[in-house]
Amino acid sequence: MKLATSTWVKIALIGLLCLGVCGWLGGCGRGVWFANSPLWPGGVLGCAGINAVDGALSGLAQPGNYETTTEGTRFEADAAEVSAIEVNWLAGSGQVRVAPDSETGGKVIVEETVRGGSCPVMVCEVEDGTLSVSYMEGHGGLSGCSQSWFGQKDLTVTVPASLGEKLELFGLEAASGRYTVENLNCGELELGVASGEVDMTGLAAKRAELSVASGRVHVQGAITENIGLDQASGDVSLSLPDAAPAEVTGSMASGSLTLELPADTQLAAEVDKTSGNFNNNLGDGVAGAPGTGGEAGAPTCSLDFDILSGSFTVNPVE
Repeated sequence: MKLATSTWVKIALIGLLCLGVCGWLGGCGRGVWFANSPLWPGGVLGCAGINAVDGALSGLAQPGNYETTTEGTRFEADAAEVSAIEVNWLAGSGQVRVAPDSETGGKVIVEETVRGGSCPVMVCEVEDGTLSVSYMEGHGGLSGCSQSWFGQKDLTVTVPASLGEKLELFGLEAASGRYTVENLNCGELELGVASGEVDMTGLAAKRAELSVASGRVHVQGAITENIGLDQASGDVSLSLPDAAPAEVTGSMASGSLTLELPADTQLAAEVDKTSGNFNNNLGDGVAGAPGTGGEAGAPTCSLDFDILSGSFTVNPVE
């Protein structure tokens, strides 16, 4: 059994997190900033832009239309110029929600709120139709600023309904923290989680690529075409009550994975298992078709998965 290279990378990252070095690899600590050195704000390893509570440094990472106060930063983008949203966030919490156009004025509104001290200022930009939202300039290296030196930041992205119903792509890269995403409709979902919790509800997407190193991920909604999952550890649950995807592929090194599909789904499963458990609870399947579940004539979901260890369960949606 052969796991994807990216899965082994995630296992290595988990080890680094356990050793507690991630706060310094690519991070920044007060008292170690030296002018013209890599640790200076904006340098290779430094943080660019500290919130307004730290005075003049607050403006270092603010290209574009920003409004900054001692509580945080606000950025607005014309929804007509946005077809994709990508969020790269390191810690704290995040919320992505869809609201009536009358509430947002036809704009995508990005707000960060600072708690417990100063933090690097977020960076937002729109390029070629993609709105990128980053925790800080340079994305903060492997895991960004050590939280022992800074406060925490909470992110809210409000998407007007006219855009939330037709996004081409939504991407979230989360290093740690807790995130909720509600009622997005997109062609493609890209989700990368190093740690923390991600809860997505009301999702409607054609395709999804999920990469999970650790933590907890829950996705509820509809993904109609294909799902690719690369899981090193953690707890992942995919609840798809309305329709089964045509294809699910991926690998897991350890942890727990639950896939919930409509009860009449015909599952054609090819599972390469070194250890751990695979349980298909969809039903008895079609006579003469081992590894399947569901009813004859029902939509078919092709499952091709590699398991090194852990537990993978397929259940009917209750």
